[in-house]
Amino acid sequence: MEVSEYYYELCEKANDCRRRWGLNENDPIDIFTVVQNKIENLSIVFIKMDGDISGSSKKTRDQTIIFINATHSYGRQRFTLAHELYHLLYEDAFVISSTISESENEEMANQFASCLLMSNGALLNYERENNIEQWDLDNIIKTEQYFQISHKAMLRRLKMLGKITQWEYDDYLPGITYEAEKRGYEQTLYEPHTHKKNKLIGNYIRLTNMAFEDKKISKGKRDEFLLDAFVQNTE
Repeated sequence: MEVSEYYYELCEKANDCRRRWGLNENDPIDIFTVVQNKIENLSIVFIKMDGDISGSSKKTRDQTIIFINATHSYGRQRFTLAHELYHLLYEDAFVISSTISESENEEMANQFASCLLMSNGALLNYERENNIEQWDLDNIIKTEQYFQISHKAMLRRLKMLGKITQWEYDDYLPGITYEAEKRGYEQTLYEPHTHKKNKLIGNYIRLTNMAFEDKKISKGKRDEFLLDAFVQNTE
């Protein structure tokens, strides 16, 4: 995998997001908290999807909804959220994201997400400060744990930058949960963010519950609104 012609442009877009949000380029990013604070009228829905579908997003006049596959690992869900941000910020259409898609737009969203979670400068700075001369599995796991980036995204980034070979990519990819545990790391990065198959956080659920508490809608209508948030956008 070679560095794409738009990789550095996408890195700059990601860095611009960080600057506008007041985030240091070299620091790890709490993407769920940041996005909820910086994107107005946002709801994030964790819902069980087909295995290859990572997520989707939809923007209306009043609301923004991001759907994330509840069965995926926390690292992958963080990547999906950053990926969907690209679609919301730079595209208008409703998009379903899949791990098997090879479209240019999807690859651009992937590279934006990778740069947002771990900027190119941050990776180089971390490499220098930690005296990393060879990207073996110890250094890879330590780095992905620091930046909270998925194992596959970490390997793809290193391979694209020519820091590991295709053979090393294939060798390091499987068994990450066991390998991380063996090195004393928590498993949270490699497990789902929530074990609930349907969970909704953000503005939509808050407004719906406020309307119920203020007796503006019935319990049945509240449940109907929340159900609609799951159903109408995943058909």
